[in-house]
Amino acid sequence: MPDTAHTAPASGSDVSDPRHEPLRFGYTLTELDDIAATAAATVHHRSHLNRDIRVQTAWEAITTHLYATDQAPTRHTLLTVAWNAIRQAARADCAFRGWQPGYEAVTRPGFERYWALSANPHPSPEAAVVERLALAQIWPRLRPRHRELLLALAVHDDYTRAAEAVGLKYHSFVSCISRARRAFLALWHEHEAPSRPWGHDVRGKQPTTRTVTGTVLRLRERRRAQRDTPPRPRGPRRKDVGVPDAELARRYLAGESLASIARSVGLGKTTVHTRIQPHLGERR
Repeated sequence: MPDTAHTAPASGSDVSDPRHEPLRFGYTLTELDDIAATAAATVHHRSHLNRDIRVQTAWEAITTHLYATDQAPTRHTLLTVAWNAIRQAARADCAFRGWQPGYEAVTRPGFERYWALSANPHPSPEAAVVERLALAQIWPRLRPRHRELLLALAVHDDYTRAAEAVGLKYHSFVSCISRARRAFLALWHEHEAPSRPWGHDVRGKQPTTRTVTGTVLRLRERRRAQRDTPPRPRGPRRKDVGVPDAELARRYLAGESLASIARSVGLGKTTVHTRIQPHLGERR
């Protein structure tokens, strides 16, 4: 499609119709509707959004862009804006429904959340019945220690108090409860590949007031402080023997041996030789 500048409607068009009245940069409502319909019909994205939603999304995107830009956009530019808006809306809708579009459609972790909560305001009692029956079948097959850990967490609903109840330290209890959960999942998915535990258990933790913005600002301040701090010298710290290197070089040039100089300052011969090398070059 050629990327040409938009031209005003012909003088013979029906200007009495409000839909043919020029808006910003000479575009009319009829032209915007046509661009939105074209974008909805030609967008390359595998999604389940129906045509009306695609047209409405495209129309809102191109009108917003038309009044936000300072330069007159071409028809192809508006089509590109509409295509991007439709793709973004389709991805957001798929993420909400827990569906991964593609040639081989797969589900995401949010699939169960959507159909069990959002799309099903009156949940069926089947899930609760299945969970109770599964618990009754799995619980006797768990190791006694695993049952003790899971029961302590269920009773106290707090990791710290549950750890104290079973006589473990906090971090030891967290590790043991993780193994107990994996054992439970292995029995739940018997003869199948067990899934890993999802989410984060925050029971017993104090609500945090930290925000993403605050965290980013703190990271920036920390990195700025690291940049302002002078770098530490690499290698082992230089030992101060109380005698300048130039004096050691003078003694060596005067005929004193490296071994004698090293014994007098408590250094090795190699270290003394390394220190006096720059000064020997200056003397020569």
